[in-house]
Order: sequence, then structure tokens, then C-alpha cells
Amino acid sequence: MFNEFIRYGRLLFQEGLVSSHSGNISRRQGDAIYITRHGARLGDLEYSDIVRVHMEASLQDKAASVEVAVHRAIYQATPAEAIVHAHPPLAIALSIDCDQLRPLDAEGKYYLPVIPVLTVQDTIGTEGSIRLLPPVLKENRVVVIKGHGSFSVGQSIEEACQWTAVLESVCRIIYYRETYRKNS
Repeated sequence: MFNEFIRYGRLLFQEGLVSSHSGNISRRQGDAIYITRHGARLGDLEYSDIVRVHMEASLQDKAASVEVAVHRAIYQATPAEAIVHAHPPLAIALSIDCDQLRPLDAEGKYYLPVIPVLTVQDTIGTEGSIRLLPPVLKENRVVVIKGHGSFSVGQSIEEACQWTAVLESVCRIIYYRETYRKNS
């Protein structure tokens, strides 16, 4: 399991879906959650960067990502086994002016027909995120928090990573299409 964190953390960084110290990854295993520690560099993870916490809040949470309570709430409300929280630049940019993203391309439409965009006050690890994200992720593979980043769910870290990559690809195509239209 730790190798999955390392592999996909590196991929998220290489693809520009997280910056040097942003984003987090978690994996549910029974009543435990394994999550990247606060301030971990996803592109250069080591085993010590992955913290085990319980499904209920505990003192162990202090070492975990500041989004640990959001991950916990998503696990408690959905069948997800893995969560990726990323900061895909185009998804963030496009999210600022909309309430949903609609793919223009065939792959995007197939995997993510509609991508919800949520407005959350004080976006990072807050009660708003804890309250709003779980019900949306029960019905969707990925969601974007306006101006902040994405949360994706899957049965593996690979799958959650895939939805993050598809999201950013959808946003690139939307951006390229709008840029082309404006310059034509």
C-alpha cells in the first residue's frame, strides 16, 4: 500500500496536479485511514510521510494532513476506499466562475459527465467542506471546491488519481476551446 502512495504522489506532482507541498492522499483499511502527513511533498513521499489515524478523531490526527477530517467524513458517508485531494491549476481557474464543469470531449463525457463545483467558506479542512463534500462524492467521482482544488474518490489510489487526471484534461480542453474561439 505504501508503494501506491509513493507512485501516485509522484505522478500527481509530475503531471502538475499538485505543487511541491500541496494536496494529500488517503487510503481506508478497515477502521484505519492511512493519510499523508501535514506538509508532505507528494512528489517525494517516504514511508514516514504516511500516517495512520482512526475513523474517529484522535490525537494521532495532529501529524496528518489538515484535511484529515474531510477525508474521514467522506469515508464515513461513501463506499470510497481511497481519496486524492489535488490542486489542478486549470480546474481551479475554471471553477472560479461556475457551479459545474461540463466536458466537451468524449473521454470526459464518458467518465465525468458533470463535475460539480462547490462554494465553501474557508475552504481548507473546514466544517463547510466536511458538510458539503460527502453527499456530493456519494454521487460523483470528483468534485471541485471553487478556487481551492479537487477531491476524487475511488476503490484505489490509482482510480482516485485517474479521476483527478481526467478532470484536469477536461479543463484543458475547455480552456483550449475557449482560447481558440476568442482568437479566431
